[in-house]
Amino acid sequence: MGIAPGAPGWADLASHETEAVHEFYTGLFGWRWVQRCDCSVALAGDVPVAGLVPPESDDVPAAWTLYLECGSTRRATEQVRALGGKVIVPPTETPGDEMFLVAEDPTGAVVGLWEAPENATFGWERAGALCWAELHTRDASAADPFYADLLGYRQQQIGEPGGAFDYAVWQVGDRPLLGRLDASSSLPDGVPPHWQLYFQVDPDHDADSAVGKVRALGGEVLREPTDSPHGRLAVVRDVVGASFTLIDTSQRSG
Repeated sequence: MGIAPGAPGWADLASHETEAVHEFYTGLFGWRWVQRCDCSVALAGDVPVAGLVPPESDDVPAAWTLYLECGSTRRATEQVRALGGKVIVPPTETPGDEMFLVAEDPTGAVVGLWEAPENATFGWERAGALCWAELHTRDASAADPFYADLLGYRQQQIGEPGGAFDYAVWQVGDRPLLGRLDASSSLPDGVPPHWQLYFQVDPDHDADSAVGKVRALGGEVLREPTDSPHGRLAVVRDVVGASFTLIDTSQRSG
């Protein structure tokens, strides 16, 4: 069936510290790793859910990169430039016959675009896998049309545009896929716009237990578990400095 256009198609972490990354995420999510050339692929069960790749430069801090299915990286390259973005890594083929590119959107956030074969699978919206992602940007008015024109999202606005809480859900058809938060008043100086990735905790271990695992495995808790209408969540940092959000979507409140 393949990956729907506009949906997350892949996520990877760039770091040379292979052993430390493997140990941390295996301990946290139970991932099993397989090697493909210079990339490690994480499996939840038998489904690929993430990758570990060497960084382009040692000066780049460790961070997760989200890749969105675009259908054609060649076409997406032209669209990114025409819509005011920048292509950082041109279309590149992977050992798994996917194509990808890495871009910077007009607000300065880095995002990947993915072109998967028809039979490709990517585990998301399941335990131990990516289940949500949202763009934290200082310029919502530039982000919304860029991604809508590039990937065909329909926007559902939550809160007042430009107000104290300005959030949008981006949908393909009636399916909500991603979020956009205007974080102009909350992003600290020096922190660039970025995509925040949410990983679903194992249903046998709630968010609080997962936070305990993060600490035991050498990670750091940036925001303690809190309740939300979407699940109990916490923001953490792994052993190489990459941050992400843990969420237990079975525990919703409010």
